[in-house]
Amino acid sequence: MKPTLELDMFSVVLMLFAIILAYRSVSTNPRNRWYILSCLSLMLLLGTELFAYQVDDVGVASQIFFHRFTNVLGFSLSPVVCYFLLHFIGYSYYRKRSRLLLLPMILNAALSALSYQTGWLFYVDPVNVYSRGPIYFVSALITLFYYALCIIHLIKTLKRYEASDRPLLLFILIIPLFGFAAQMLWPWVLTLWPGIALSLLLFYLFFQEQRYSIDALTGLRNRSIFMRDLSNLQHSCKGPATVVVLDVNDLKKTNDTEGHRSGDELLVIASGLVERCFRSMGKVYRVGGDEFAIISVNTLSDSIENALSLLSLQIELANKTRTIPLSLAIGSASCESCIGNIFNTYVASDNAMYLNKKAMKGEAGRG
Repeated sequence: MKPTLELDMFSVVLMLFAIILAYRSVSTNPRNRWYILSCLSLMLLLGTELFAYQVDDVGVASQIFFHRFTNVLGFSLSPVVCYFLLHFIGYSYYRKRSRLLLLPMILNAALSALSYQTGWLFYVDPVNVYSRGPIYFVSALITLFYYALCIIHLIKTLKRYEASDRPLLLFILIIPLFGFAAQMLWPWVLTLWPGIALSLLLFYLFFQEQRYSIDALTGLRNRSIFMRDLSNLQHSCKGPATVVVLDVNDLKKTNDTEGHRSGDELLVIASGLVERCFRSMGKVYRVGGDEFAIISVNTLSDSIENALSLLSLQIELANKTRTIPLSLAIGSASCESCIGNIFNTYVASDNAMYLNKKAMKGEAGRG
């Protein structure tokens, strides 16, 4: 039995196990659908490799059609795995960019189909011998393009994770890159897809563990981590801190009139804008159904004000293209020393937010 055949069969077992785990919580975590699609497409791709082993006998003309068709299917599926993985990792960010992201995948599928006759990506000669085509690298680059987007998104959001978790996440990221490098150096050793299979399983286990600290919808830290961080600052940090609390206005009204999907979209948009404006100066959390918070330590008040002004501008720009406008009530408070004061600061910022919400409703009523 070929070593690559053993790796493929082991990878199929890994994917079956991963699909079973993900399916059990798909109703409570919709992003798992993308993960399951990634696993299924990888299983199908591994199946094409396993079938290719059975139809690559040199000199057997009756196998040429099946050998070529299997490679068309395998090359077409290569970017699909990473495309679905990208939507799992960047669930909230890439949902509205799906159509644009399909273009490289469509190009790869077209090149794969044409290669049956042209040999551009692969070539199976008249005696049934496989070889790489002159533009083989194009399919590999398109696959790497999607995986690179996965890496970029995770690197951009590394601050969401605890420092102790980041090395593990980076290790999971680079496993397929080792497999890709090995396959480029030794074409007869097919290690890319087994590497991605292992990485897919580890990704799922990692994100499942993060479920206890990361909000599933927005990807922000959740309330339990917020309270833990407040407690740590309350007992150990002597420096100044600012707490900002933000609340999405009229979320219940949106849920009742437009449906919960529209309400979820409003939360996702709000979380993305808040994180974009504050990620460089503190940690961002989702602390309630429609409430977000930022803890910023040792940050100048002018920087906080600039971030809030930028957030207002970003909301105004976002609302120009939205049918359901986004509106946030905001409150903030600061303390000179966190020790013994940070919880009081949080209460003060929360009260300031409710005063701001009340004032906004009053202005809306007068308008």
